[in-house]
Amino acid sequence: MTRKRRCLITHPDLGSGGSEARAMTLIETLQSRFDVALATCRPFECDRLNDAYHCAVDPAGVEVRIVPMPALLRRSAGGDALKGAFLTRFVRQIAPEFDVLISAYNFVDFGRPAIQFVADFSFDDDMRRALDPAAVGMRGLLRNSPLSRGAYLALCRRIAGGQVSVVRRDADVVIANSQWTARLLKARYAMDCDVIYPPVHAEPIKTLARSSDFVMLGRITPDKRVLEAIDILHRVRERGHRFAFHIVGKIGDDSYGRRVRRHAAHHATWVRLHGGLYGNAKYAFLSRHSFAIHAHRREAFGIAVAEMVKMGIVPIVPAASAPAEIVGDERLAFTNADHAVDVIDRLLRQPRTVGEIRRQLAARGALFSKSTLDTAALELVDRMLSPSAFAHSEVAA
Repeated sequence: MTRKRRCLITHPDLGSGGSEARAMTLIETLQSRFDVALATCRPFECDRLNDAYHCAVDPAGVEVRIVPMPALLRRSAGGDALKGAFLTRFVRQIAPEFDVLISAYNFVDFGRPAIQFVADFSFDDDMRRALDPAAVGMRGLLRNSPLSRGAYLALCRRIAGGQVSVVRRDADVVIANSQWTARLLKARYAMDCDVIYPPVHAEPIKTLARSSDFVMLGRITPDKRVLEAIDILHRVRERGHRFAFHIVGKIGDDSYGRRVRRHAAHHATWVRLHGGLYGNAKYAFLSRHSFAIHAHRREAFGIAVAEMVKMGIVPIVPAASAPAEIVGDERLAFTNADHAVDVIDRLLRQPRTVGEIRRQLAARGALFSKSTLDTAALELVDRMLSPSAFAHSEVAA
């Protein structure tokens, strides 16, 4: 009897986001053809993830390999590079057991050629600092101190048994999550790669009418610039427009979460904090509103924006990031806060234009489908298993 081939998929922390949607879709798609194993740093919550990403992964058909590491680190909200080091060391040990190796989140050094899905630039310290604002509090101090950061990364390298941030091995297949990401990979590493958008599930619910309110959806963190979004919409309201602003996302009890609460309280007549909404509750809520603002300046994809596009919401987004690629309309993109105020003001004064834009966005939503990744995943695996896959070698910086 022919042995069923084995596939290892890695993801450091299956929480919530675009890379998690990709990981679950990959597992579901490949289960029918392979014995699939998942290497990750915390317990695999299959039911929650199936519900969140509209997948049908069979938990009995996934061999879960939990990466060995100190319990304190596993429970920590930080230490991503250190967790990645333990993941790298572990998967290099078990990689010989598998026929196909896939990282669902950024570059992993398996010690052999693999399929590498790039989700962001957290693996590159210089790029991370350039693209995202500094972290706040003690974490920010440790990240931005050359001495402490250097010592931390040296420890990670020692644990991993090599480089912490491996940027492509010979014969890897590299997949970017947007054209924006692909252009940066090309500019930074002279690396050519394919682009496959993350799968985005959304279920529009027909309503009698939508409000003219704005929504922000996603993590409540400094890089999402929630405070700046409130200020932008406050200035739009000063031009005579009336709407509420609904902020949807779990707000932590950290310093930034407390700042968001205080700022929202200052504008309590029109700013609403809803906390986290998930599944059908989220879709029902989004279906009742018309507009959104997304303020992350330089984001590699932006699954919240793609969700809102598929839900019939018109998002206003930064021009210099992948969300502008998602909406595909320069009328919805802004370059700075002043420009954002002008863009929104102009849009709200042209209701016929809004209808036209919403129809265009509905067509773009098809780009972010689960079926696209299903087909692409099978093709990528066939490419890796082909004898010609290793007939050439490319070395990147």
